[in-house]
Amino acid sequence: MSEPLSATRPVTPTRSSVRTFTVAAVSHPSPGFARVTLRSTGDGFEDEFEHLGYDHWFRLFLPAPDGSLDLPFGPSQGWYSRLLAIEEHRRPVVRNYTIRAARWVGDAWELDVDLVIHRDQTGQVTGVAARWALETQPGDTVGLLDQGRIFNMDDHSGPVLVVADESGLPGVEGIARSRSGEPGDYVLEVPDSADRRHHIDARPVWMVRDHTERVGQRTLDHLRATTIDPAASVYIVGEASFVLGARAIVTAAGVPKDRVQFCSYWRTGRRADRQ
Repeated sequence: MSEPLSATRPVTPTRSSVRTFTVAAVSHPSPGFARVTLRSTGDGFEDEFEHLGYDHWFRLFLPAPDGSLDLPFGPSQGWYSRLLAIEEHRRPVVRNYTIRAARWVGDAWELDVDLVIHRDQTGQVTGVAARWALETQPGDTVGLLDQGRIFNMDDHSGPVLVVADESGLPGVEGIARSRSGEPGDYVLEVPDSADRRHHIDARPVWMVRDHTERVGQRTLDHLRATTIDPAASVYIVGEASFVLGARAIVTAAGVPKDRVQFCSYWRTGRRADRQ
């Protein structure tokens, strides 16, 4: 049996339904990311949404290849069955993303979302969501389903170690902001030094890999050479083999398995499903 790729204790929203959002703005904060601001459209999201901070995530519904957006409207329960009931050629693309920032503006919620721009060895952009992020314009419509947060160390008062590659970076930024002033160490890997970013009350150790290196390899080498506090709780997110490798290292260092939360966001050869 293969190893599980996720072990978390998520905090789920009280209410959640598939809602429509419009693109309010698009920017490019660093070479590896596009930032899309989404604005709620007054169809009920405003009444049911509570921003949970940390790595609060959602499912993003993007237009089908023909440009149509046929959404599986309704509550969170049963959304996937409703999605499959949509004709395949009109079925929206679904990806998972983290809310970098949320704010109430006028009479609507605005959510900033950072999408990793994946490129192959020739420099070509890969992945449906990455291409969408580079092409979308203000006024475009998407769907959104709130899913709550994954990071959950509410019952832990000791040190925390957070380990992530670039796909986890937007969520880690939210975690650092929500944990401002609390003890924690962050080991973060990015493909470009310009993708490094400031974290509130955190001084992360940055690993910048070159194009010849496997995702996560520098971070795994760093963890092997680091004294890891067995009293820490650990949170690991990113590419599948990197996540499992980091988990093995921290448990070998004495961190109990029940204090290691981890989630695979993507797998080498397949683009990120969650960011």
